[in-house]
Formats: sequence, structure tokens, C-alpha cells
Amino acid sequence: MALCITATLLMLSGCETDSFFDPSVVGRWEHTPVTLPILDRLDVIEGEDTESLAVTGVRPEDLIPDMREYVVGAGDLLTVTVFELVALGQESVQTRRVDETGLIRLPIIGPVRAAGLTSSQLEAEIASVLERKNILPDAVVSVILQESRQNTFSVIGEPLQGGTAIGTYVIPKPDFRLLDALALARGVPGRTKRLRVFRQTALTAEVAGEVTEESQVEEAKPAAPAPKNPSKLIDELLEGIDEEPVVKPAKEKPAAPTAIEGGLDAGVGNSPQWVFAGGKWVKVDKPVAGGVTTAELDETSALGDLITQRIVEIPYERLVEGDLRYNIVIRPGDVIKVPDPSAGFVYIMGEIARPGAYQVPGESDLTIKQLIASAGGLSQLAIPERVDLTRRVADAQEATLRINVRAIFEGTEPDLYLKPNDLINVGTNFIATPLAIFRNGFRMTYGFGFVLDRNFGSDVFGPIQ
Repeated sequence: MALCITATLLMLSGCETDSFFDPSVVGRWEHTPVTLPILDRLDVIEGEDTESLAVTGVRPEDLIPDMREYVVGAGDLLTVTVFELVALGQESVQTRRVDETGLIRLPIIGPVRAAGLTSSQLEAEIASVLERKNILPDAVVSVILQESRQNTFSVIGEPLQGGTAIGTYVIPKPDFRLLDALALARGVPGRTKRLRVFRQTALTAEVAGEVTEESQVEEAKPAAPAPKNPSKLIDELLEGIDEEPVVKPAKEKPAAPTAIEGGLDAGVGNSPQWVFAGGKWVKVDKPVAGGVTTAELDETSALGDLITQRIVEIPYERLVEGDLRYNIVIRPGDVIKVPDPSAGFVYIMGEIARPGAYQVPGESDLTIKQLIASAGGLSQLAIPERVDLTRRVADAQEATLRINVRAIFEGTEPDLYLKPNDLINVGTNFIATPLAIFRNGFRMTYGFGFVLDRNFGSDVFGPIQ
């Protein structure tokens, strides 16, 4: 009776027993749920991330269309019509492409700067040139843009057969948005989680560290002084006459904009030099040694003509689900980066059912648990506490870290995303083989009868009929 009760308790308790002397069995199997983050970096071996570019989210101004008139640039094709330039009552029509220097060359008129001007401004400029040269006063000029090279955006990514059509496209309207651009490029891979848009923005006074009028207005004004006693006022006026005047320290120069720190060195080739004059950082076309006065500077090369870059990250999964807060307006010069659906390969070896190379489906999309499941699970000789992760931390340098796979499966340690070229080595120890032999010695049939060796089975049950 005692033996039957013990056997029954063992069978009932086996439902919640993780393994029978098998350390390779991993899992949590608890009733209480647990939530843990998935690590993207291992600071122990990778250190501080100093190479990643700054990424920003979507801002409200990214959703507002730019309704300004088109600005002519190099490569644009223009048709210029001047009334009565050659003959009375006739129009002179010339089609010219803006060259690399931003000029168009017209017969009789000569070279005219077109880059940086709108069509209406260019019309006024050509009329002004005709009047200055005493060719045609009060000229009637018309400029029509035939082909624009500035209103374009680009889509880059891995050129796959039947995938996204990478290339450069024309922005057909001001309210041209990200979903329109992706539809024009035949969509993106289905496993895409995020997109990045490289956007050029003007280097404004706020970015450059200049003092604006608004910031000066917001400064606190000094309170009006209270009326003083006349006798004390005379004493204060006479006080300090014999003392030397106090020299106020010079106003501290604002720091150079981070976007142009790389161009401050004038000793490298013919790169431009940045100097601080007139309360702001200004570019000098030629390197200048020593002090530079404001009169020697080219006012046309102020910080307002410079550009810097923003990297806008778009959660694509939210966008395609209908969250139009991320459907930003595509600006001229934008570059849309479509991630590669296959980031590379990871490798697993050691005590695993199917060792080999496995594909990483996109960025941050494969964890250690998923890789072990894809490789058929741990073998009978695996020790989950003895697993090595080897990761490349530089072009010619790698680091190895020991991880506890059992703790990851039990939910006591966070899982981590694998990166291309990661190597997982599942180890074992001296006790794993004896335990496997011991477990295999207790094999039982479904009828709870012991398995007999086929060489002696006929002695027990008789000859096989």
C-alpha cells in the first residue's frame, strides 16, 4: 500500500517537475506572469555607443506642407521669354539649363545668376539686367520651369528582386507624404519595423548659438531703483573717484556650432575657416592667419546659408496601421532608408540539436531563445549555464561573454537581441554524460513494463511465433 501511494504521488508531482535528472531542459512554467526587457546592447563588452548618429522623432513641423515658391538650382531647365527683345511685337524664347555655378547664359543679355531665386525673382533680375545694360527698359519677362532637379527625394536600400525600387524620384506636389513616396517606390519588405529619413535642415541662429531678439526680450528687466536720501546720493557719487576703474571681463564667445566643428580647422587643405565676428560664427572662403575683422568677411557666407542634418525615425508598423501622425511630408533632398530584410547570419555550435548558420531577419528581430528554438533546442548533454556569446565589437576585434540561458528561459534575466556575425557556443560538463546514461537506463513502455533486451526476451515470454 505504501509503495502504491508513493508511486501515485510521484506521478502526480511529475506534472510540475521540470526534468528527470536532465539539466538541458529549460523553461519557466510558472503561473505568475513576468515581464522583462530585451537588451539591444551589452555594455560589458561593447562599451558606450559613441558612433551612432543622433536620431530624432517626428516633429509637428514635419507634418506641415511647404507652400513656398520653388527655388531654382543647378541642373534645372528653364524657358525664358522676353517680349520685343529682338523685334517689335515678337517674343524671344530661350530654353537654358542652369549650370554648376548657378548661371544661365542668354543671347544679348549675357550670364544671369538663377540659382537661389524663384521664378518671379528671376524675372525681375533679368528685367533689371536689361535696364542696367540699356538694352530694353521696362522689359516683360516670363520664366517657366520646364524640369526641376531640386524637388527630388531618394530611396536607398538593398536592391532585391521584386523589392523596393530604389532610386531618385520627383516630388509632384507640396503635400507629398511618406506613404505616397513608399507607394511610388513599390513598398517596403513586410518585416520592416522602422524607417529612417535623412533630412537637410538650415543651420539657424538657435542651432548656431546666436542671440536672437526674442531671447533678449525674455531677459528679466532690472527693477526701478527706490528713491534715495540726497545726502547719501552725494556720498555715493564721490565714492571711488581716486580708485582705478574696474575693467569688465569680455563677453564670453558662444561655443562653435556642433554641426560645423569639423570645419573650424583652417590648416587642412583648402577647407574654409570659421571665425567669430559680429556676434556670430561666419565662414571665410580662404584660410586667414591671425585676427580677422568683420570688414574682411564675406557676408554672403553666413550661417543661414549652411545646412545640417536630421535623422527622423519612423515606426513603420504604426504608420501602416493607420497612425497618420507619422506620415510626414517629404521635403526636397530627403533620403528614405529602407532596411535590409536580412541583416546577416548568426552561428550556433556545441550541444545543440541542429548547429549551423541562421539568418537574422532584419534589425533587432532575433533573440537567443528564438535562435535555440530554431536550432531544434538543446541536446541532452547541454548545460544551459555554460553558454558563450562571441560578438564583434570592432572591425578586427571580438569579445566573448558567458550567458546563463537557463535564467533567460526562467525569466530571471532578460533576453537579448542577436546581431549579425554573433557566435553562440553551447557547452557541457563532466556530469552531463553520466546523467544521460542514467536517464536512459530507466526507459519504460507505455504498459509500465520494463524493456527487455531482445537477446533474452524469448527466455521470458517464449519463442516468438
